[in-house]
Amino acid sequence: MSNIQSLPSQAKGLVGMVEFQGSAVPVLDFANLLGFNSGVEKNAQLIQLLNEREKDHVEWISSLENSLLNDVPFTKAKDPHKCAFGQWYDTFKSQDETLMEVLAEFDKPHKQIHAMADKLLDMKKDGDLDHALRILRSEHNVTLKRLMKRFEQARTHLKESSRQVLLYVTEDGTSPTVALRIDDINDVVDFKPEQFKPMDRINSILNGEAAELIVAYLKQTDQADCLLIDTTKLIKLAQN
Repeated sequence: MSNIQSLPSQAKGLVGMVEFQGSAVPVLDFANLLGFNSGVEKNAQLIQLLNEREKDHVEWISSLENSLLNDVPFTKAKDPHKCAFGQWYDTFKSQDETLMEVLAEFDKPHKQIHAMADKLLDMKKDGDLDHALRILRSEHNVTLKRLMKRFEQARTHLKESSRQVLLYVTEDGTSPTVALRIDDINDVVDFKPEQFKPMDRINSILNGEAAELIVAYLKQTDQADCLLIDTTKLIKLAQN
């Protein structure tokens, strides 16, 4: 990826060019070309979300401490399912099994932090403020740090899992005409032409290059669905 050179062009999906076998080959970001965010872009957005939700919980602890010390009403979400992170966490799904395993470790410390609010506020009402503050500081040093470690583990995984590769497309089987920047190559699978369904009705409502490139669709029962791309049209697009 570091060898890709930028070009003075605003063409959709065009990343730049790379030298290969002594020739300059245009590089297209495949996801952007089809109107999607790339996996790297999605991971960057997810990392930003995790940064914000981690900050929320640091502020949550500070707000609870301020409420205990200064008789300020505590207005943060007490229910772990109703804070911004909890609402996202309860609905987020990913095919990245490792990421889901990391996220599963959030559940216990996240719920433990939110469970403090009513408990410590009730202790203050009963005149046991010093004990409530000791518990809060202990949870800050133990449970919050454990939760923050989970945030860091998730971010690290997202950063390390973003490995883009170049897939060279040729007309003659030897000299690349265009290079596609893609997030990953998971497998190489053979299909018969009759397995694909036509996209005529769908293509009529698609915009831009996607309508030209996507020519058929394959629904699989036990694997991800597939789209068939017309590489001839892809090469013509790159040449234009």
